[in-house]
Amino acid sequence: MLTSRWMVCPWRKVLAGVCTRHTLGLWLLFGAPALAADEARRQLVCSSTVYQPYVIQDAQGIRGIDVDVVREIGRRLDIDIEIRLKPWTRLEKELANGKQDCVFSYFHSPEREAFAYFTGVPMHITEYTVFLKSPTEIAFDDLTFLYGRRIGVNRGFKTTDAFEAARKAGHIDIEPVTEDTQSFRMLMLGRVDGVLTNADVGRYIIGQLDIEDVVALAPPLTTQAAYLVLRRAPELEDLVERFNWALFEILRDGTYREIQGRYGLQ
Repeated sequence: MLTSRWMVCPWRKVLAGVCTRHTLGLWLLFGAPALAADEARRQLVCSSTVYQPYVIQDAQGIRGIDVDVVREIGRRLDIDIEIRLKPWTRLEKELANGKQDCVFSYFHSPEREAFAYFTGVPMHITEYTVFLKSPTEIAFDDLTFLYGRRIGVNRGFKTTDAFEAARKAGHIDIEPVTEDTQSFRMLMLGRVDGVLTNADVGRYIIGQLDIEDVVALAPPLTTQAAYLVLRRAPELEDLVERFNWALFEILRDGTYREIQGRYGLQ
């Protein structure tokens, strides 16, 4: 596994073009995974669920930031990757039962380590962010800023421990919604005071709805890396380092930023 080598340079610094040369030097020293030119083209099914802008299903087919990254991995490794969509709870059960070879994107947990290999390089970083209606940036020091406000939150969206404690104490009121787009429409109508969601998801929806005067509070409440995972089986173990290499190169050479740009994000 690449994890220890990868930690020489954090994901965000590679994305920003910082310390790339040093990390790449170590990578070349240890050696990139060998890709046999005469090897038969490998087939792999990778599954996910709709979660814009990472996974989108529309008239153009299945696309999105994570989808495009996975397809680029396949292109670079000469692997024929088929993307399929299933409900998230079903994917989790099927992966745990050995019925899914590849799923994206998962947060790491010790429980999932029992049945899945995690790539050492994340697919994306989730930033739990609150969006408010305001024409200017807002100074945000701590969670007390949100006290007395009504915040739209997608049902099933896992908030932070501090946010949940504030909600239970009655300091923050939440408005459960079925999708984040609904929260932003309610924000523009004044039915909620803010929206808590993934930063990329929020910015994408803002662009899709073409709304103005909405700002993201900074810093985010918390951040968490999301990874591509492979079924924990001997026949798939070799793919972990190969996927790490491809993901690293996608970040290093600017391809990831180009993919983000396709969906209005940078």
